[in-house]
Amino acid sequence: GRVLETVGIPSNYSSKSRLTVCVSSQVGCPMKCTFCATGKGGFARNLNASEIVDQVLAIEEEFGKRVTNVVFMGMGEPLLNLPAVIKAQQCLNQNVGIGQRNITISSVGVPNAIRKLAMEKLQSTLAVSLHAPNQALREKLIPSAKTYPLYALMEDCTAYFEITGRRVTFEYTLLSGVNDLPEHAEELAKLLYKHNLASHVNLIPYNPVDESDYQRPSRQSISLFEEALKKRKVPVSVRVTRGMDASAACGQLRNEFQKEPMLEVAESTPSEGDDWQTASV
Repeated sequence: GRVLETVGIPSNYSSKSRLTVCVSSQVGCPMKCTFCATGKGGFARNLNASEIVDQVLAIEEEFGKRVTNVVFMGMGEPLLNLPAVIKAQQCLNQNVGIGQRNITISSVGVPNAIRKLAMEKLQSTLAVSLHAPNQALREKLIPSAKTYPLYALMEDCTAYFEITGRRVTFEYTLLSGVNDLPEHAEELAKLLYKHNLASHVNLIPYNPVDESDYQRPSRQSISLFEEALKKRKVPVSVRVTRGMDASAACGQLRNEFQKEPMLEVAESTPSEGDDWQTASV
């Protein structure tokens, strides 16, 4: 059988207790981002809406408390499975009782999909995995950028903001010596100001992955990058890394029993023996 992973993240925010679930939308991932563990394990199939919702219910059972937030940031590219993701979002909102604004849908970028998502007029947050301030560097990190260039992605993000009125979050994984220099921050600020959209940058210090030469940047490098953006009036925050000891931090989701890449299958229905693991961090 194939295995997917779901992560439960308890936290306290402004004296309020939170339980966030990082859900998978696919078994594996076809995007093959060079710094991400999930893509190294291959791709098997899409999940259906009930399988996505069941991940949230499983975490509620595991923790014995209600889930407050859901992020589509686990295994898979959510916008390659858009119908199921939208159906799951609606079910989580209407049946499980999670507010739309407490749900985040992440994407590295899929042609035409961001505009389709915009037309749904959801109140959830769109988080775009950017990771580079220019086309040449993004192509090295994200193979799909060759067919969906940065200018097209940014145009679609601008259209998303114009249609929904919702601020776009840009995820930016900091890789030591690759994209974490002050000049990269300056270039990123210029890119964002070039487009007419409200945005927020979420900096993610790289989490170590087996079989990867990338390194986590120093605290000083992270701080300098953050300050360079703030100096240019770019809204920015640094994600607090959690779950590294369970290989459940951002970019690390890959089952220990599936070190060898999965064979891609054509069917989109559940296979006998499919199962998932839950992790708490």
